[in-house]
Amino acid sequence: MKRALLLSIVAGLISMSAFAQSRSVDVTGWVTWVDPSGDNTVENVDGIRDLDVDFETERGYGLGINVFWSDRISTEFAAFVVEPNLDLRFRDDTVPIGRVGSLEMIPITATLQYHLSPEGRFDPYIGAGVAWVLFDRVDTTSDIGEIDLDSIDFDDDFGFVVNGGISIGLTQLLAINLDVKYVPVTSAARAVVAGVGADEVDVDINPLIVSGGLSLQF
Repeated sequence: MKRALLLSIVAGLISMSAFAQSRSVDVTGWVTWVDPSGDNTVENVDGIRDLDVDFETERGYGLGINVFWSDRISTEFAAFVVEPNLDLRFRDDTVPIGRVGSLEMIPITATLQYHLSPEGRFDPYIGAGVAWVLFDRVDTTSDIGEIDLDSIDFDDDFGFVVNGGISIGLTQLLAINLDVKYVPVTSAARAVVAGVGADEVDVDINPLIVSGGLSLQF
């Protein structure tokens, strides 16, 4: 369902490109590496111990549409799909790290960008905007420290995004893009143990999104 919503948003953004001015529109396909850099602990999972939650850096993919309103000002709409692995470990260190599955994460960003050299072959840019990060539930049949952990539910959330990168022109229509985005976002998470939901806690996800892409410039 969330993938269908993502496709609908992309279709809407493509239709918006008809209103662009000047340099017009860049459409970019991304290969991306997402590092959820938050460090978190879920307290009293079994009524006794605290549980560390750690996400691993993972490769994903994305699509971006950058609409230019003038030579230097543009708005980029981008979406990325990645599934970082989720590792859990109790704080008492008596139980080894357990990998319980992967969490599908879909950051959707809208970024206002300022381009420093729009007419040059090398065009650095900076930007800031908003992000909507979608999460799926992590289902697992793994037992961590004799705890029957069924799943961990993560809520979708909004946050800010800061952005920087460079576009390197290859031809009049093609360019290579290198891009970095940081999204400080917190998700409400709930562990389900033996069919019973634990108290909801805030988990800092804070994805760092490093991407390389090929752009079509119209």
